[in-house]
Amino acid sequence: MVVDMRIDPHLRGLTDALKETLTRCASDPDVESVHDTRTGTRRIEAALEAALRDAGLEGAEPDDPRIAAARTWEGLLKRARRAAAPVRDLDVQRGLLKRLVEELGAAAPPDGLNGDLAEQAARLDRALHAERDVRVAPLKKIASKWAERLDGHCAAFVDAMTQRQARHARKPDAARAALDAFARLATQMQQLDAGNLHDFRKGAKKARYMAEAGMGDEYAGAVGKALKKLQDAIGDWHDWLMLAEDAHKYLGENGARLTAAIEGERDLRFDAAMKLTTRMRGKLMGEWLAKAPARQTRRVAARASRDSASNGTHPMPQSLKK
Repeated sequence: MVVDMRIDPHLRGLTDALKETLTRCASDPDVESVHDTRTGTRRIEAALEAALRDAGLEGAEPDDPRIAAARTWEGLLKRARRAAAPVRDLDVQRGLLKRLVEELGAAAPPDGLNGDLAEQAARLDRALHAERDVRVAPLKKIASKWAERLDGHCAAFVDAMTQRQARHARKPDAARAALDAFARLATQMQQLDAGNLHDFRKGAKKARYMAEAGMGDEYAGAVGKALKKLQDAIGDWHDWLMLAEDAHKYLGENGARLTAAIEGERDLRFDAAMKLTTRMRGKLMGEWLAKAPARQTRRVAARASRDSASNGTHPMPQSLKK
């Protein structure tokens, strides 16, 4: 039985979109292009993982041609994402700073924001902008080369998947793949705090992209929306955390007032993120337990334990409609 490659049109679309995005970055790495580069690489990685899972290749040997093709492609994707990530972070921080200044100004006396506070904000923004110029140079220099290599990686993976037979090939199920991935993540990272919450978000984001691959599947869409709520809440906190760190870095003691305001926002976002994560985690794990056979729950728990040591459609559930 030949592997079902209905994933290919989706994977092909993701590849074309990233290729276009990287081409834009080579000439004008603006805010949108940099953001699309980071998300585009993660979407392809999620599609690769889902395709391997649907082919019954979980736990396969690294020298399997299908695994090797996926890992080689992932190497390129990681390099592109790592180049885009610090630039995207700085773009987000500048946006948060602008919003905070506007909010503080609206609450200020009629003559506007205190001059000292405004000066601190302007100084921090200049530092962030200068840092972006430094960080964006490597991305701009090599983006076009990465774009040119994407077609070859996509073709190599599709060929490897098509030419080999999968003993356990099964119909792609985006919701199931996403819930399985989230269950592994939640089992591996049972205790969350400020030290590992961002890593939990990255795992949830990959699961979300798996769910979003199920276009037209209402249940998969609901799972994806639930994961996005969790991802956005944690991401909001992490962005303020990074802005607070840069405020300390660039302003020092001379930026105490602005830094204190930023840290206040950071702490509020952390509390909100932890509460929402706890709630959404419970809902998603409940969905997974309701759908997964007992043998799979044991397998996911065992796999998560190893990871920790080493480092169709369904009716819409009421719990995810909210």
